[in-house]
Amino acid sequence: MPYRNTVQAANDLAEGRIQMMLVAYAIVRPLVQAGKFKVLAFTASQRAAAMPEVPTAAEAGVPDLTLEGLAGVFGPRNLDARARERIAADITEVLRDPVIVERLTATGQVVNPGNAAEFNAAIEAQKAQAAETGKLLGITAAQ
Repeated sequence: MPYRNTVQAANDLAEGRIQMMLVAYAIVRPLVQAGKFKVLAFTASQRAAAMPEVPTAAEAGVPDLTLEGLAGVFGPRNLDARARERIAADITEVLRDPVIVERLTATGQVVNPGNAAEFNAAIEAQKAQAAETGKLLGITAAQ
């Protein structure tokens, strides 16, 4: 059943109207902590520190479900290299703050501040993975 609102889907899961969903842990964390439902696996390639007892999808026997959550900052293509490097350095500094790391980790996120090239490579890998999945399902890209 498609949902426009993942919070509503999470509530429907908690009430038993749907049986399973794939969603960011941060969205469902309060319901999980309240015992409304159980996390079966994380789609990341490594276990989440927030719930180290929960396996990854690969560990649970579904390696094709591995999908890293990506968060990053985008700017205009013609952004000055010095400005890009300064922004990246500022963000990396913030992501080294133990308080920030603790807060992000508690929501199931893996804090891994990389550089622009690593972020771009991760995006390209996920685009290729999505294209392959679409091909298997007979879905074509929008033009």
